[in-house]
Parts: sequence; structure tokens; C-alpha cells
Amino acid sequence: MRHSIATAIAAPLLVLAAAPSLASQTTLTFQHGINGYAGTADTYLRASEPDTVFGGESEVSIDASDGGMPSQALLRFDNLFGSGAGQIGADRVIVSATLRLFITSAGSGMRVHEMLVPWTEGTASWTSMGDGIQADGSEATTLPLFELGANDGSANIPEEPLTLDMTLALQRLQAGLASGHGWALLPFMPDGTNGLDFASREWAEIADRPLLTVVTAPVPEPATVVSMFAGLALLGALAKRRRG
Repeated sequence: MRHSIATAIAAPLLVLAAAPSLASQTTLTFQHGINGYAGTADTYLRASEPDTVFGGESEVSIDASDGGMPSQALLRFDNLFGSGAGQIGADRVIVSATLRLFITSAGSGMRVHEMLVPWTEGTASWTSMGDGIQADGSEATTLPLFELGANDGSANIPEEPLTLDMTLALQRLQAGLASGHGWALLPFMPDGTNGLDFASREWAEIADRPLLTVVTAPVPEPATVVSMFAGLALLGALAKRRRG
């Protein structure tokens, strides 16, 4: 996976998250229909049916050539942060986060971008999003968080559960560095022509719906943070001495 320049911005968050012990960590899961969670939104946009709204479908599609034209996906998890039960509190740091998608049709692959504008699955269409989602810094970030698969017609992503590392995305969201409008899952262009489908929040088997798993830990005490950075500085000095 190739991360964007945002990795450098989030580096302090990764350092903070590394300190707490395993015993103090808590795992939270967010999946539509489980433990009262109802904050998932997902849909897709088809250029071949520009005015059709596909929110509510049981599958979401990503394809460079769906009916001869591209289709793009949108995914978001709302109500992740707060003081309520099952939410990520302000007194916690994110250690890791993964997104599991149940792939129902093997396909070429995708690029995952942060969305910069709001959308709802009940109204989003190719037309309403301005002739699809533009990854140009206006509707979605220019650089992807990561990409997987290849720009060809092969089934690079198999038909099985797919787990994605979303740690950076969630850390950016918690730090206020991301918009909170979810992610655009875009096909490789122009040759990512093998459609990739995954089960949506409406999929009949709840266990196969998009699942976000977040591991958190307490915010480190100030003395711990100072010690961590002192240790990093020492490691840097030692590395420099070895190079010398």
C-alpha cells in the first residue's frame, strides 16, 4: 500500500499511539446493525446511469467500465467520536484501525481517497456529484490514502474478505485533519475494467457488511510523551553517529 504525504502530518499521532501497554487498549467495532450502530453510509455512482441513486443497494461497485463507463463508490462511518458507549473518546488515542470489506465480485482494484464534500446515500448520483467524483482537491483529495490492485482487467482483488489498514485515515480524522465526509473508492483509469463489488450496509448477512475495527488506548501522561521523544532523539543521534 502507498500512503500519501499525509503520513508525515500524522507522524506525531503514530508516536503517541505507540506508547500505551496492551493491557490498557480497547477494541471498538462499527458495523451497521450490530450493537445498535446505524452510522454506516455507502453507495455508488454510475456514469452510464448518471441520474440514478444507488443508495440502498445490497452491493457497491467500483469499475472503470461499467456499461462502457466508470462507476465509483462512497463509504462513510458516522458517530465514531464522542463520550457515548462504544464511541472513541477524547481521552483515547487510536493505535490501529482496519476496514473489512466482503468482496462479492473479484476485480481490478481501487484507489482510496478522502472525500472533501458532504454526500448522502439517498441523494448521491453521478450527476449530483458533478459528473462523478473528481480527485483534484475539490471533491476528493488529489493523492490517495492508498491503492491496491492494478490498472488492468485482471481479478487482482479476489472474492473474499478484504482487510484494509485505515489507521492513518482514522488518526487524521480524530486530529481534525480530515473532513469527516468518508472516503471515495475510485477505479484505476482507464484500464481497471474488471468490476470490483463489495457487500454494502444493506447486505442480508450482517456479518459481511463493512466492518470498521478501531483499537484505542489512553492518552499518554505528559511525562511519558517527553520520555518517548527523548528516546527518539537518542535513537536519531545514535543512527547519525553510526553513519559518521
